[in-house]
Amino acid sequence: MSLSQSDKLDQFIKTDEFKEKSSHFQRMIILGEKIYGRRNDLGLTQTDLAKRAQTTQRIISELESGRYAPSNGIGEELYDKLAEALEIDRDYLFSEKIDRRTFELFAFIGDKLEWKWDIMQFMKLPYFVDLEFVKSKGFKLSNLDYQRYEYGPFDKNIYTYRNLFEGKHPKVKYSYIADFIDDIETTLKTLPVRNGDRLKKLTYETAPMKKLGATIGGKEGWNEKLDLNS
Repeated sequence: MSLSQSDKLDQFIKTDEFKEKSSHFQRMIILGEKIYGRRNDLGLTQTDLAKRAQTTQRIISELESGRYAPSNGIGEELYDKLAEALEIDRDYLFSEKIDRRTFELFAFIGDKLEWKWDIMQFMKLPYFVDLEFVKSKGFKLSNLDYQRYEYGPFDKNIYTYRNLFEGKHPKVKYSYIADFIDDIETTLKTLPVRNGDRLKKLTYETAPMKKLGATIGGKEGWNEKLDLNS
């Protein structure tokens, strides 16, 4: 008995080939968002960016739409040229740990703090924003996955983002968080944003940390993933 088209599709979806193609497409979409967002930051057209990166407008268009698919993949030389043209660290484009919306969130927080922030603020403020978004909207704003660590909620990918802002104040236009600015502002206004030690203590008072029984200085729930829906 021959399989129906629906059955064939169900089988294909379960294959490694489909998973690999799906993962690749997702990575290309995220890269496209990062290129478009950064181009928008700098007020460049696709043609402007193509000239800066010594490539073509067609390739820029295909990259931004997630359709760029050379047989040998995206070469490191193109990553380097794009990073230089977009005036940003190469990791912004190259690292799969970075997405545009989270980059914009950190840029917004940095600007609000006049770029006077330490690692504790860098770690904790996105957590409080995400916690509020999960509660009020049902989703996180960032792509961070928080674990219980020595200083409270933590994701090691934070360091990858921090490298983009270490001693730098990039000009950023909010393409992907524009609809959420008021919500972010409202959350930040409820917090002691300039007091890293107080922020750390406040994280232990949140439901996800309480669910683990986490205490300051203790090891309860060490390295366990936090459930923001708690």
